[in-house]
Order: sequence, then C-alpha cells, then structure tokens
Amino acid sequence: MTHPTDIMKQLSPFAIFALLLILTSCAVPQYISVPVNYNPRAYFSKDSTNIVMVSKFNPDNLKIGNKKKLAAIKAGAYTAIKTAGMQLNLLPHVHAVNLVDSASFPVDTASVKSIAQKYNANYVLVLKDFRAGIAMDEIDNNQAYYNTNVTVNFLLYEDNGIYYKKLSGTADDPKDSQPYMGLLASIVFQPSVGHNKTAINASAEHAVQNAFQDYFPYTVTHSRPLYNDDYLKPAVREILAGNFNKADSLLQPFLQDPKAETASKAAYNLAVVYEAEGDIGAAIDMAQESSDKYVNQFAVAILNDLKQE
Repeated sequence: MTHPTDIMKQLSPFAIFALLLILTSCAVPQYISVPVNYNPRAYFSKDSTNIVMVSKFNPDNLKIGNKKKLAAIKAGAYTAIKTAGMQLNLLPHVHAVNLVDSASFPVDTASVKSIAQKYNANYVLVLKDFRAGIAMDEIDNNQAYYNTNVTVNFLLYEDNGIYYKKLSGTADDPKDSQPYMGLLASIVFQPSVGHNKTAINASAEHAVQNAFQDYFPYTVTHSRPLYNDDYLKPAVREILAGNFNKADSLLQPFLQDPKAETASKAAYNLAVVYEAEGDIGAAIDMAQESSDKYVNQFAVAILNDLKQE
C-alpha cells in the first residue's frame, strides 16, 4: 500500500500548491444555536373551566403476578393523574379536581356525562391506560445501560360524554448503568419495575408533560450549520452576533447571483436568519428556494424540521 507521504513526494511543487489551494478553499461551516419559541396549539375557554379527573384504567387487567411490579404500576398511574392535574392547574382559568383515591385506585364505572353533571364540570379527563417497563438501551465499555419507558393515555371528554380528544404521552428516560454480564444475563437480571418505583414515577411525570405539550408554549433549539464561503463571511459574522437585520441586507444581493450554488447558499443562510427571528413561514420559503436553486443537504434538513414544527 502506498503511504500518503510517498504520494506527496511524487507530486510536483505546482501540484502540491494546487491541492492545498483546493483544500483551503473548502469553507468549513459555522454553527449557530437557534432557539425557536412556539405558542400553545390548543386552548381551553377564556372563561372559568372546571375539569374532573377519573380513572377507568384497571391495572389488574394487565395480569401482573408480581405484587411489587403491580404496586409500582398503580403508583405510576396515580402519579400520572396527579401530574395531569398539576399541569392543568397551571393553565389560566382552569381548575382541575382529582377524584382518584391513591390508596385503593378504584376504577370509576360511572358514565362520563353523569360525572360531569355531578361535579358541574366542563370536561372529564379519563385515564384509559398506563404502561411502564425497563429495557436495555445499549452496551458500552462493559457497561449495560437501561431506560425507563412509560406510556400514558388519557381521553379528555366534553361534558356531554360524547366528544373527546386523545392525549397520549411517552417518556424514555435513562437509568444508572450496571456492569455488563453478557447479553442473556443482562436481560434476565436487568433492573425490575417493582424495585424502581421512584424511576417509574419520574417517567410518568415526563410522559404526562409530553401528553399535554400542546397546551403550553415550548422552545425547540437547533444547531444550524451556516455556509461560510468568503463572500458569505460578513453576513455570517452578523448572524453569530445576533444582528439579523444586517445579515439579511448583506445576503439579499446574492439571491440574484447567476451562479445557482451561490444563490442557493445565500438563501439557506437567510432561512436560518428568518428561523432565528421566529418567522417560520419565511424560513420555509427561503429554504425551499435554496433547495430549488441548488440541491443541498442543509436546506433539506431545515425544511424537514420546519415543516414538522
């Protein structure tokens, strides 16, 4: 096999100079963290809203023979309902009441409509299902890593007991590692649900927060690459400094450049500018223009993110 240094020795000084010129002309992308704030997607009435919470989830139907595991599932399910009430009470004009007994955790068999009438509620939040488990995530450096997995399913009924909205959430939280004892042993002797009630409760809280996320403002932060070619560097400096209006004015002329790649890179950087300013519609339009002018992975990636958000 020819060693790279041997290849370099065979090149003429001119060829070496040309190679170095090519390598140094490949601009390394700069990166910027772009936090994007989103408003809630769902709302309750601006008037006072009363919500009662009940459980129609029966843990006994899971046919769990291990008493400690069953107790952990019941505790996690109750934590989910309690957390749902705490989340709802954070919303303006909303008052949530938990009707579930933490000790007996009974299944409410009354109709949703009758519950709403009895407690003068606008909505009835029903816990329909709760699942929890611990699974091995990966093996690294002779350590086995496990995750606590929780899924929670609610139905938010209107007071008529007919119309409802599904509110489902999941959590996948890492646990402490333990020595890797081989694949079979690590599966057989993995942490049990029954001995990890605290971890199950914590993941239950996270799953509920996931289920109710549409009712709360949230922030998504992306690490966006920026094209950093020489002609774009002045604008990139302004972007990194947070001077988005100045960066916009510097990038605009390049959108009309006859070279498609030049215009495409400027359009992509502008898409990042508009995303950072919170104008998602303009960011999508500019990312699409970038992709249309000259196909590039940066534009494809930001388009996928923006359209999902």
